[in-house]
Formats: sequence, C-alpha cells, structure tokens
Amino acid sequence: MLSRCDTMAWVGWIVGALASLPLSGCAVTKLGATEADFARGKDQASQGSILFEQECAHCHGSRGEGLAGASAVLGPGALPEFPRPDPTPGGTMTDPQQIQIITQTRPAGAPWREPFRNAQDLNDFTSLHMPKDRAAVLKPDDYWAVVSFIVVAQGGQIPAGGINPTNARSIPIPKR
Repeated sequence: MLSRCDTMAWVGWIVGALASLPLSGCAVTKLGATEADFARGKDQASQGSILFEQECAHCHGSRGEGLAGASAVLGPGALPEFPRPDPTPGGTMTDPQQIQIITQTRPAGAPWREPFRNAQDLNDFTSLHMPKDRAAVLKPDDYWAVVSFIVVAQGGQIPAGGINPTNARSIPIPKR
C-alpha cells in the first residue's frame, strides 16, 4: 500500500510526464479550403463566394469542410466520387460482403452519380440538386458563379470571366 507521500509523488510524476508531451499532436487541423485558396476564390470569383456563403455554407460549412452529413466540397478529400471506384483487380466486384461494405459507407442520402471530372459535371449536379431544400432556385449564372468559386478555392484555375457553358467541359475539378 502506498503512503500519502508516495501517492503524491506518483501523481506529480504523471502530471509532469503528461505536461512534457508535445502539444503538436493535439493540434486541430482546419478542414476545408486553405486560407490562401479561400482568399483566392473570393478574389477571382467574388460573386460565387457570396452565393456560396448564402446558399451552401449552412450545410457544407463556411470553408466547404462538410457538416452533418453534407459532403466536403473544398479541401482534402472534397467532392467525393460516388459510386466509389471498384477496389477489386480488373474492376469486377463479386464479393457480396465487399459490395455491402461499399454500399454502407456511402453517406446517407448521397445520390449515385458519376465522379465530377470537370466543371460541367459539377454544375450539372449542383443546378439539379442544390441547395437541397430549394433545388434549382438559383439562376443559371448563379450556379456558374458558385462552380467558379469552388474550382478556384479547391486550387484550380479558371479563365477570365469565370466558368460558363462554353468552357466548362475543359476545366478539370482539382483533387486534393
């Protein structure tokens, strides 16, 4: 049985050991767009950044990090691909358990769709499905402005004047 002094010594040693651990392991990494990319998006696609803040941020987060079931649209891992690529060699998945796992890991309510390859794909999806509670309420130019903002804030390049129906297929969606 430890005496009071021994117990206090152990407590002191534990507290000292914990205090000496580097705090960098506990640092919180901000999700979503980096400060630099977010600022560049606001600068190059200002109308889109305003619309993103008004129409998208309440579900997707102010930095596009994704909130409460809404997917991330900016930053690492943003704009996820559904259906996910077939992980089996040759692309022919037949294992029922693997199919079930992939089906169950798809976020609830996420529509099955082809991956976003270019700005046209992103615009087609957003103009049909977003904002979720008021799909297709924005004007076509508003959707193009938001897509321009997302591409720039994701680290991509857009032409002067932004993305529009004539150039959208040639503008890739940056992956982070």
